[in-house]
Amino acid sequence: MLNIIKENKKLSECLLTIFDFEILDDFKEPDDADGHLTYNIAGKTFGICGDGSEYILLDDGSIGYWGSEGQTGRISDSIDEFFEFIINCPYWQDYVRKEMYINNAVLSSFAKGAFEKLMTAMKEDNIDLIKKQRYVAEKLGIKLYGNGAIELLTRFYTSANREPKFYSEYKEDDGSKNISSGTLF
Repeated sequence: MLNIIKENKKLSECLLTIFDFEILDDFKEPDDADGHLTYNIAGKTFGICGDGSEYILLDDGSIGYWGSEGQTGRISDSIDEFFEFIINCPYWQDYVRKEMYINNAVLSSFAKGAFEKLMTAMKEDNIDLIKKQRYVAEKLGIKLYGNGAIELLTRFYTSANREPKFYSEYKEDDGSKNISSGTLF
């Protein structure tokens, strides 16, 4: 899937437009903040966001996220699930609130509202979110769930909270350590 995106400029541009996601030309070591930052699960960064956040293919095959604000956690259990998730939920950070997952009715209502809000905002910028999603989904063979995506969001929540958690540890110059929770929630 990564090669398909790298080789298709229009596809890469769509991902950048609807998700602020860019595939790197080559895998690289995750950011280590000049030797201060370590992770409990090894992996290679394959994608970045404009703010410097990184998407990491972990050694267990799952996808981890290291945010420029220090949050660290797992997003999905595979690269295929990762793309399915980001194509259907472009601003996935909107879905990182534990209280949304108390039941399907609350989750569905929030997901529909968030999707509509995103669609409206993009429309104001002359971006047809649905058209771009369909194009990317077709090129990558991804199912689109529409504006509900309960099944997809439930998988995201489960992946983000399963053990072992993917976490980071930042070691200060004075030797003190700051360890992330390992969950994005």
